[in-house]
Amino acid sequence: MKLVSYNLRYGGNTGNAGKVNHWQQMINEFVPDIMFAQESHHPKRYFSSSDEFSQFKGCVHSNVHHGKWGSAILSKNHKLEEVFLSVPEYEGWVVGARVPDLMIGDVAQPVLIFSIHAPSLSTGSYEQHVNRILDEIVKQWGKTPMILAGDFNLTTAATRHTTEAMKNTAGEIKILERLRVDLGLVNAWQAVHPNDDLPQTLRWSGNTATPYHCDAIFLSEKFLPYLVSAEIPSTGVWGKISDHNPVIVELK
Repeated sequence: MKLVSYNLRYGGNTGNAGKVNHWQQMINEFVPDIMFAQESHHPKRYFSSSDEFSQFKGCVHSNVHHGKWGSAILSKNHKLEEVFLSVPEYEGWVVGARVPDLMIGDVAQPVLIFSIHAPSLSTGSYEQHVNRILDEIVKQWGKTPMILAGDFNLTTAATRHTTEAMKNTAGEIKILERLRVDLGLVNAWQAVHPNDDLPQTLRWSGNTATPYHCDAIFLSEKFLPYLVSAEIPSTGVWGKISDHNPVIVELK
């Protein structure tokens, strides 16, 4: 079971004018079972035919209020039952689904999955919005195992070591504790690389060298025994077609 999360930036490219088709590039290179995307058009726009798109059993997508792009989840082998949040201003920033039979560790089980893009709105901070999004997810939870993936726009994505130049804010640390204690969620990359400094997942246009880390895939603790790998590739095409790097997690 391979999970991939990626912020395409401004909808990415659909393959026009001979440019790299972002979704096709991700699918060809990583072969994900479930793809979580942010700043994406509807996934079907990235496929050349309806037959090509129909090979995927599940898809949820919603645009943000400006209509230019939104968040998406695309599943190769599992049907998705869409889950809605009750906060209208987060439509398109967050999409969710219930997978009734996700196969992890040779066991088919119901799992809630969310593609999250912490919103840049005129009111409130990223920390406030992430907390409010978590409030809404808790309402849907019911103790079902979960996977949260996306661009949190915070170093909330993981805990920084004391030796790193960038530090977690107090608010970010509280969010990480809330994910761990209240929801039983663990950052997959940090579980695999507990002693490593956080790699860069976002290159600010004004400071491309700063190792800012805001993208993540969080898993319910019960899935940790089945966690095989978690990587954040920064080389090749990924550093050129978006200002984000993808997160790739594999479960057996």
